[in-house]
Amino acid sequence: MSLPRLHMLACLLACLLLLGACGASQGIRPAAAAGGDRAAALLVRADAATGDDAASLRLSAAELLLADERPAEASGLLESIAANTPELRTRLGLLRAKLSLAADDAVAAMANLRGVAPPDRASDQFVAYHWLLGDIHAAMANPRQAVSAWVEASTSLDDSRGSELQRNIWNALTRLSNRNLEEMAASATSYELRGWIELARVVDPGQHDIPRQLRSLASWQRAWEQHSAARELPEQLARLENAWAERPRHIALILPLREAAGAALQQGFLAGYYEALAESRQVPYLSLFDSSAVTDIAPLLESAEAAGADLIVGPLFKERVNELLDAGELPLPTLALNYTDSEPPPGNNDLFQFALAPEDEIDAVIELAWQDGHRSAAVIHPANDVFTRLRDIFAENWQARGGAFAASTGYRDNGDFTAVVKIALDIHASEERFARLLDVLPRSSVQFTPRRRQDLDFIFLMANPQAGRQIKPALNFYYAEELPVFALPSIHDGVDNPGLNRDLDGIVFADAPLMWQMDENANFTTGGAERRLQAMGLDSFRLYPWLQQLQRQFQQNRTMSLRGATGELRMEAGQRIRRQLAPGRFANGVARPLAEPGG
Repeated sequence: MSLPRLHMLACLLACLLLLGACGASQGIRPAAAAGGDRAAALLVRADAATGDDAASLRLSAAELLLADERPAEASGLLESIAANTPELRTRLGLLRAKLSLAADDAVAAMANLRGVAPPDRASDQFVAYHWLLGDIHAAMANPRQAVSAWVEASTSLDDSRGSELQRNIWNALTRLSNRNLEEMAASATSYELRGWIELARVVDPGQHDIPRQLRSLASWQRAWEQHSAARELPEQLARLENAWAERPRHIALILPLREAAGAALQQGFLAGYYEALAESRQVPYLSLFDSSAVTDIAPLLESAEAAGADLIVGPLFKERVNELLDAGELPLPTLALNYTDSEPPPGNNDLFQFALAPEDEIDAVIELAWQDGHRSAAVIHPANDVFTRLRDIFAENWQARGGAFAASTGYRDNGDFTAVVKIALDIHASEERFARLLDVLPRSSVQFTPRRRQDLDFIFLMANPQAGRQIKPALNFYYAEELPVFALPSIHDGVDNPGLNRDLDGIVFADAPLMWQMDENANFTTGGAERRLQAMGLDSFRLYPWLQQLQRQFQQNRTMSLRGATGELRMEAGQRIRRQLAPGRFANGVARPLAEPGG
């Protein structure tokens, strides 16, 4: 036995002896240690065993360590395992794939899984294989393939884990477009898979109208009464009736109505109201309060309560939203339309927060760039405090993801964009090297082409269209035409102008889905920031019956999302409603979505 192996076993056995000596203290031992203790005992037994028995025991120990969130120790055991039977080789391959997925490397996980022969349905590994295959596809943003794999696993699963798998299937289905669902339905060969697809088609979370969803659900249950989901509905659907029964009946809308932002939010909110009215005529009573000149939010909260409201939507401006924390206990549940500067105290369950936050937009850029395989970034941003803060947020989050932050440079609105680009690409270093060459070589024999730095994978650009139309051509001029550029949604003003916007070609960004539907809603005829605010108003109405359900799911550490006009919405810490934006790219001077949801 190798010295490192002996050392590890000695440490694990020492831990067991110490824990055994603690007697009554065992009751306060961290739960996370239990898996390691069992793994240590299995390794002791493995050392006393031989052949396949020893390999099986070591595999079980490694599986326990991974479940105990100790992947490095689990990985360290793999080299000592000799898998000589098909069953052991399957378990070893599954474990390698799980370790790769735990390391956020879905590509390696898929490569490891492809080295495993798919187990027969009668095999103990059948469910584990297809469940893991679904998890890997989900991590690779392949929801259609993930659904197919998870459904395959669910057909052989009859224990308590079925509810978790069911949630996975439903959450993935809700991310698919109607076209994706139609294509899946056309190729589905099993009753179980086809039933899931039909359920997602008739109970579309994009409908937003709960009475209509309830009618569609009842119709589906009658047609698919033998389906597993008919016997036990996905939790989000099972709670539809409760969500509707618990909905607020009277909403107080507090907005700065004399400000452009407040007017745009009101327009979006009322569009959602009239949309619901046309569908079912079951809409809440509305009371409007103008906060344009308000310097203290407390009197408006009292007025809303006195009017009989059971939910407040608003206020908008951060100063007023921060006052909600200072007020202590709120008189009514409140959906604030901005984020507070500090976290609400624990137990403050009446304050919900929803915002068009730049943090969501930065996270979207990070996700897009990372999934494209980029690892080293430079940032070009306006030279002011607001965007310097956003640059720092990007740098912190990008580096936390594992990326490198290579450079940043700021520009003034009327500044020299060429100079800014040269700094970002480090063209000056190339020019300085050329100047030094001229000191020692005859000028007539030297030809010079500047060379940009080669350690960059992409540029993160914070700019409006006017600045972007100057910065992107400057990047192309300085030999960075093939360098990917990702931007905040401010690069997109929502107006199709191919002649003017060809200079933005190739720029990738993420935006509110409503920005891709400029012609689909006659109520919204404007673009840019105003249309994003209209989308936020629309979502703030659509959210009102779902807040309690989102809260319960979050408290139970379960994921629940709603398809919104501003993005896919889910609740996170601090009862903040965060958005997952829709990616797009400029091509031929026109901004278009990269794909349909789930495409």
